[in-house]
Amino acid sequence: MTSAPYYQDDLAWVHHVGYGQLAERAAPGILALLERAEVARGASVLDVGCGSGQLAGALADAGYRVLGVDASPAMVELARSQAPRAQFEIRSLPTGKATSAPGGLPAADAVVSTGHVLNYLDSPEAIAAALRELAGAVRPGGLLALDLMTEGFASAHEHCRGHARVEEDWAIVTRDSRPGPRRLHRQLTVFRRVGDGWRRTDEHHRNVTCEPAEALAVLGASGISAEERPSFGDEPTLGGLVVLVGVRR
Repeated sequence: MTSAPYYQDDLAWVHHVGYGQLAERAAPGILALLERAEVARGASVLDVGCGSGQLAGALADAGYRVLGVDASPAMVELARSQAPRAQFEIRSLPTGKATSAPGGLPAADAVVSTGHVLNYLDSPEAIAAALRELAGAVRPGGLLALDLMTEGFASAHEHCRGHARVEEDWAIVTRDSRPGPRRLHRQLTVFRRVGDGWRRTDEHHRNVTCEPAEALAVLGASGISAEERPSFGDEPTLGGLVVLVGVRR
């Protein structure tokens, strides 16, 4: 999530149809975390960086009251159509607002986030501010679970060749670059079939890495007792991505 939204119409749609299973795979683990934290069905869950709503839909189907927020209007539009039992709003982080203030994050019994959403912010300082806001939104005894892209992930992609995927009505080409420490940039080109032709769109995503120790220190100072885990549950994860899980003291 960022002040200039990534995932505009075509890339949001391609991500939904081609890569939405990543959020779906995390859902069983997150549901198990909610159960172990005794966050009962019917409780409120805030899904930060909800994308096209796969996780929010799974949580709503399980009986939770879900609000998903995302900076991409295209993603929120998709989410509203895909997960009608959940609620969705366009929201960028950090909001700069107090919990439950107009424009800020609402208080919730659990706050979850998949897809290393905070790494799309502009700086380490913005990531820290967003972590404080997420922590502040968790009610006492509530759960916080999120994933992050570390420098290890970015370093592993430093010398990667471009990635291309071609389907019947869409194609995507991704090229990674490392302009400096703590930075992983991605140039994404999408081709989508429109009638008898194809439409091309380009996006440049600028990711900022975050190490678990840094995030855990911010969360600890914000009242969240958290730990690092390799995944939300048993789902496979990419090397260099980590999951932080904690509860509000």
